[in-house]
Amino acid sequence: MTGSDVVAAPPTEHDGLTGVQAPLSYAQQLLAAFAVHDGGSVFGPNFVNWCAHWLTGPVDVDVLRQALDDVVRRQGALRTVVVRKEGFPFQRVRPPAPVPLTVLDRHGTAPDDRDAEVARITARALANGQPCDRVPLLAAYLARFGDASALVLVIHRTAADGWTMQVAIRDVMAGYERRLRGEPPDRTPLPQYVECALADGSAEREKQIRSALPYWQRTLGDLPAVGVPADRPRPVDGTGGVRALHTFELSDRTVQDVRRAARAARTSFFTMLLTAYALSLTGRTGGSEIAIPVLGAGRSRQQWDTVGFFVNGHVLRLGVPAEQTLATVLARVHRAGIAAQTNDVPLIRVLEALPNIAASAFDSSTVVPTPIQLCQPIPDFTDDRATVRYQRMKLPPEVVAEQPVMPVDFLWVMEPYTSFVVRVMYNPRMFDEASVVRLADDFQRALWLLVTAPRINVRSARAAMEVAR
Repeated sequence: MTGSDVVAAPPTEHDGLTGVQAPLSYAQQLLAAFAVHDGGSVFGPNFVNWCAHWLTGPVDVDVLRQALDDVVRRQGALRTVVVRKEGFPFQRVRPPAPVPLTVLDRHGTAPDDRDAEVARITARALANGQPCDRVPLLAAYLARFGDASALVLVIHRTAADGWTMQVAIRDVMAGYERRLRGEPPDRTPLPQYVECALADGSAEREKQIRSALPYWQRTLGDLPAVGVPADRPRPVDGTGGVRALHTFELSDRTVQDVRRAARAARTSFFTMLLTAYALSLTGRTGGSEIAIPVLGAGRSRQQWDTVGFFVNGHVLRLGVPAEQTLATVLARVHRAGIAAQTNDVPLIRVLEALPNIAASAFDSSTVVPTPIQLCQPIPDFTDDRATVRYQRMKLPPEVVAEQPVMPVDFLWVMEPYTSFVVRVMYNPRMFDEASVVRLADDFQRALWLLVTAPRINVRSARAAMEVAR
């Protein structure tokens, strides 16, 4: 799946973007691979990303419209459509179009009911969807409560990962303040997503991939499966439908202790979390190793301010032998992570090169991959002169249906935003809630043991976790 038959096209208008045509990026090709196996839902209007923020301060609706339109003009991904009717899917940049902004008067809502009302508005917005073949790929909803407002942004996922949603709200609010002061929109050049997609197919990138692929073939070539046994086989009618959600939080004290232990072990905070995750998963499988897809931002430093879908992943094969100490397992996970970064290859190319891994990802009905993702918060827009402040909202999950970043049956997402929240999204047709809760509890116990007792072996750690249940 390379899209090599797609001919890149140059811009047709003076903005330098409109009319540009390119293959799908490697991240989008991964979505396309899922589309083959799930009936194409990733290209449907309901495969969207969203964010909701409180706005404090007087909001001028006309100025907000201008700021939304400015972001679409500057960020080409928000006006780039996926074309699927002409052979292999590709993307084409179209001229800017006004962002649909729905303004809702909710002045009569009691303060204690506002979060629930925003959740209902968000749920309706997600049900409305946002097509990936119509410009712009962004829609906005503004609920006005009198002394405060809530702004909900919805973007199709072919143009928006979690990082993008942070960029979008930051740029909208920064653009709002510029417009309010009568200043011109920000026209600072930035890498465009379509340019990143074209770079994916460059000779230089292909050389890097071919150089690194042998590492993955050696490491994963004989891997029998990726994931854990499900409680029930995948239904014959596919994996569609809303995912269930289990959430829990790590306390500030726990996060501080884990960071301190990571520094003492000369590893990263994420490696501590990943090791605890591997311990909890092997507690379910009873095995001495586990293969975990680790999802990352997939962005270079130069792409931090670019809207687009960049998510990439590495499948890490992690040994968790019963007689080794937790400290030794942590060191093994650390080395595996460094090797993966050193031999970075887009996940879709690994799946193409290793049919056994692709079969585990797409075809197995009983063993489910368990990808993990640590989201990265980016700095908010700050301006002492700002007339409107924004703050991320946490909406009740029983109202807003969950949808993972990819149409997978299990996804473990860690969000260190206003607090450290772990969100476990799973297919309730394949996993019992009790199984997911037990996995979450085991993760927290394993993390505690990594911090407090790194010299005990895995067998003892599992026994301690069993007693704690």
